[in-house]
This record gives sequence, C-alpha cells and structure tokens, in this order.
Amino acid sequence: MTEKISDAELIKLFNKNKLFDLFNMTVLEVDTTAGNIKVEFDIDKKYCNPAGDVQGGIVSGMVDDATALAFIFQNHFKKRPPTIELKTNFLYPTKPGKVIGYGRVVKSGKNIVFLEGRLEQNNRTVVTSTSTCVSVDMPQVNFKKMIGDNNEK
Repeated sequence: MTEKISDAELIKLFNKNKLFDLFNMTVLEVDTTAGNIKVEFDIDKKYCNPAGDVQGGIVSGMVDDATALAFIFQNHFKKRPPTIELKTNFLYPTKPGKVIGYGRVVKSGKNIVFLEGRLEQNNRTVVTSTSTCVSVDMPQVNFKKMIGDNNEK
C-alpha cells in the first residue's frame, strides 16, 4: 500500500529527525511537485577556521544536504540520492549563524539525478553547487506513525 503524505507532514517528519542537529537544520518550505526546498541552518562558531569563517567542508556538507533533500522530498522519502560528484563554488566566506539553503532537482532520470543548490547569508549568495547523484531506494517506513498521526495504525 502506498502512503499518502502531504508536504506539510513531510516537513514535520523531517524536522523531528535528529540526524541533522550538527547543522541545526530546519526545513522551512518544500514543493514536492517542482522539486524545490528551502532550509535554514544555524551554524555554531566551533565549525569555523582560525579566520572566523565556517570551514569549507562543513559548508559543502550543508549545500549537499539541501540538494539531496529536494530529491528526497520530491520522491516522498521513497528514493535517496547518494552523491557521485559535488562541485561547490565558494563566492564569499560563510560566517557562523543563520544561513538559508536552497535545493532544486534539475533532472531526475531512472538512475542518475542532477541537483543544484545555493546558500545565502544576509541576503547574499555565499555558495552555489551542482551535483550528480545516483537514485536508490529508501528503506520503507510508516511515516504517518513516525509523525504521530493517531488515525494511522
């Protein structure tokens, strides 16, 4: 049986997930039809280099998460996109604090997925990215039960 789950329920489910506590990530908006997502990060200064900028590997991980989530949400958590290749463009230093991330599914084929992402801080794009991923099945779970829908058994 295929579960019907709304975009709002998917956001609620994701925001309960503790895996992304490292980046203090929260999903703000999702459009599963278009394959777009908007997330917010709140990065601690402990992830900064001696110059006070967020370390590049952390920033790459943030934009990789945003782009992957666009695909995961678009597929209602039935598929996931392990990254084959990630190109990250560091346009400006990313500072600790609030960062808005955007992910977009550019093209999703049977096996290969193309994604784009960007990070913004203080209304300025600080990072852009493109990635090539492989589409694989996600382990099946009862999402309604996970988000506490009392009507689901």
